Amino acid sequence: MNSFTGALAIIKVQGEAVGKIQNIRVNENINRVDVRQLGDPIPVESPVVQWSGTLSCSIIEVDFDKGGIKNAIRRDVQSNEEYSDQLLLNPNGVQIDIFKKISDVIDPNTGLIRSTIKPFAVITKVLIDSDSFNINEGQVVLRDQSFRFLSPVIFPK
Repeated sequence: MNSFTGALAIIKVQGEAVGKIQNIRVNENINRVDVRQLGDPIPVESPVVQWSGTLSCSIIEVDFDKGGIKNAIRRDVQSNEEYSDQLLLNPNGVQIDIFKKISDVIDPNTGLIRSTIKPFAVITKVLIDSDSFNINEGQVVLRDQSFRFLSPVIFPK
């Protein structure tokens, strides 16, 4: 079995592969609070009181109006009001699917390995928090986006 490397990753948003993505980082935070009893500094339990999820990615930019995670932030609007409406009236955000490319079969005629993709993680209710780009001499332009997601990462069967 091959280790999961960036070369084997396929990121899709709404069923469409995201091209030229340099990296993606997914983080789930589980916050706990220690419960102690009077006269004893040692915790007796540590229940979960909060969960949160964040995601960030860097994408090699080609066209600003077509770049980034599709439909995470809509810039094809005609006014500030339309821009605001897109942010305010989209409570579910986007879904990001991460796949791993694996070998499927060996073609009996050519001997070539045929690949398929296997779901790695599904991240739903992904809402944009920031959108930025960086232009440096001698480097490709990177667009950085960060998000929060409202549902835990799941592992589909």
